[in-house]
Amino acid sequence: MISINKNIQSEIVFMTMEEIVPENSLFRKIDKYIDFTFIYEEVKDLYCENNGRPSYDPVVLFKLVFIQALDGIKSMRKTCEKIKVDAEYRWFLGIPFGEDTPHFSTFSKNYERRFKDSDIFEKIFINIVNQAIKYKLVDGTTFYTDSTHKKANANKNKFEDKIIEIAKERKQWLEEEINEERKKYNKKEFEYKDKTEEKHIKVSTTDKESGYYHRDNKEKGFMYLDHRTTDDKCNIIVDCYITKGNVHDSEPFISRCEYIKNTFGFDIKNYAVDSGYLTLDIKKYFIDNNIFAVFGYRRYGTQESRKEKSKYIYIKDEDYYMNKETGEVLVYDGLIDRNGYKQYKSYDRTIVIRRHIKEDWNDIFRTYKLSDKGKELYQRRKEHIERSFADSKQNHGYRYAMYKGLKKNQNYTWLICAAQNMKNISIKKSKTNETKRNIFDILENVVNKVKNIINFIKYFKIKPLVNF
Repeated sequence: MISINKNIQSEIVFMTMEEIVPENSLFRKIDKYIDFTFIYEEVKDLYCENNGRPSYDPVVLFKLVFIQALDGIKSMRKTCEKIKVDAEYRWFLGIPFGEDTPHFSTFSKNYERRFKDSDIFEKIFINIVNQAIKYKLVDGTTFYTDSTHKKANANKNKFEDKIIEIAKERKQWLEEEINEERKKYNKKEFEYKDKTEEKHIKVSTTDKESGYYHRDNKEKGFMYLDHRTTDDKCNIIVDCYITKGNVHDSEPFISRCEYIKNTFGFDIKNYAVDSGYLTLDIKKYFIDNNIFAVFGYRRYGTQESRKEKSKYIYIKDEDYYMNKETGEVLVYDGLIDRNGYKQYKSYDRTIVIRRHIKEDWNDIFRTYKLSDKGKELYQRRKEHIERSFADSKQNHGYRYAMYKGLKKNQNYTWLICAAQNMKNISIKKSKTNETKRNIFDILENVVNKVKNIINFIKYFKIKPLVNF
């Protein structure tokens, strides 16, 4: 027999906000383990102390964005609609039923008039990471970096074709080393000059600061890129840097590594990245800083050149190539091109093999990658950075850029990643404390049982059993 619920929801319930919110609520955990009071100190210079109308509590304003990010709500308007009826949100904000909640335009107006030209967003992110460090959830020695795209708020079919001139980046340290090599063999030194090249790009007419993203087997369109770095211990995000979608992953890498070191004082010892970061400058950075780094696999040259080169073995001490089967020797006579490739030739000059002046670095990093430590490190890369991206996109509304402009997207990215770190910290700490409580309860039960046994023994020593 089917039952039909005809109850009218008009009963009066006498409960406090504290009783309504579940004990295992995520927002309870965040409120317990995250200290938001630092925000008052950071924003005090943005408010007038003795003039003007009373403002909204700045912590409440930022908590609005955290609620939106934590639950992946698509807009601030929808977030404020939910806050009106959601007891959990009201408890987190400290707004009881019966009091008005903020209007959806409140934060945006404060952003435009007060926050947008400040560094408060970055400071909030840094402070949350420092709280994770205080809780010992950050190791600070092993990191993973990668980038992911966010769809810009722009139509991919509305754009202008532009030709721009960009300066080709020079590697002065490599140029000096190439000329030093030529000096050894009395060759004329190369004269390097700054050069520019023309590049054809698409510029969106909707969001001019986004970049056209096109990579193999991936969606094309106007995007922003989040260059993110996570720590190995608990996958805490320690950096999230936004660029246009047409910026290569390797371009901001070294500057962001230095930013992480200078901001948090980390001693970076291990790093895992994919093959997109396999550039000379990044390899030099790892070598100079004595960092054990693992790259994704990449093949160099053409199939024919690799096949030809595989027939020979390089003799490092004497600097020549020798055929594995015939013993034929290819020698180097000091001929090196402008890009740093040395030429090894047979005596009749019919066979030529090129070797870069820094190819020894490839051997070093190949050894790292094939080691047990390197294999484990690269395996953990996808379990950390890829998982962090997946969590952002699946649970925190990260697939689409809700705002236009590079700076505004960067500011909101600081807050979204701060919210993701808050969630991570609160869950990890609550599990740790729960484990401790369970262990304490077990020990307490054991102690009580031991006490009962001792009391039982004492009782029968005083009053022995009666012999029948």
